[in-house]
Amino acid sequence: MQSGQAMAEFLIAMTLVMSVLLLGIAMLGKFNDVRNRTLMGSRYVAWERIVWTDGDAKKNLVSDSSTTEGWSSTYGTPALAASKLDSELKNEVMQRVITGDWSTLSGSDRKQIQLSNSLPAMWNDYGGQPLLTSAGDVAVATSVGTDPASSQTRSALVPFSTVATGTGGQYTSKLSLPTRTLQSGTVSISIAQDSDVLKRLWHKDNLLAAFSGLTFSDTNVLMSNTWVPDGSDKNKAVFSQAVPAANVVMVQPYGYLGLQKYAPEISTLEFGRSKQDVVPVTRLSR
Repeated sequence: MQSGQAMAEFLIAMTLVMSVLLLGIAMLGKFNDVRNRTLMGSRYVAWERIVWTDGDAKKNLVSDSSTTEGWSSTYGTPALAASKLDSELKNEVMQRVITGDWSTLSGSDRKQIQLSNSLPAMWNDYGGQPLLTSAGDVAVATSVGTDPASSQTRSALVPFSTVATGTGGQYTSKLSLPTRTLQSGTVSISIAQDSDVLKRLWHKDNLLAAFSGLTFSDTNVLMSNTWVPDGSDKNKAVFSQAVPAANVVMVQPYGYLGLQKYAPEISTLEFGRSKQDVVPVTRLSR
């Protein structure tokens, strides 16, 4: 009789323990889904930042010529118009990453400041309450860093030629490229800040504090290339820096104008000519 009672008590106790254990395992699966979407969000943000410039006036990147924004202000101003703020990237993460599987993308996602109407199916606790309840629990930030020492952009800035000028000086040929193009995107998602179900599963004891929520955070880093100069004038401004004769006097006129009586056309010489390509009208009409 006593052995039967002990077995019954054991089964009841194990049922309770296994129930809690199974609930805990399933909840870990929910947490893992939040973690995975946090990783996806940081990758999305980093990728968007290398495609869209950062127009945040507080960062004032446009005043730093070593950044893509600063370089573009001189050689490709249209790129500055193709910009997104961190707050707009956050809105897109909420509408495109923290959303149900069948949600559609929209060009207005960057303006939606609230959570998606369709959160992921796993993002509810056992009481049916959403783990994520506020857009304020989602944080997105981007930053720009200096390119690593192994980057080719650093070697591209090293002057590649120094020549003597006709005035007794020297000119160093170089190119202007941004060297701070290491874009970082960070996404943080805080969940279950006030979940009664999880507080009952993980209550306060002498050693551990009561459950008060979890925060998942991830940072992804990508290095972008510089933007292409906009238009022929900007291309000329970039590449003429590598042409010494386009910037300084290489040969003094008195060194060759004396030969004009033998070759009258010598007076029309253009040392270091750097001109935009012009398509002849006759070709355009064909």
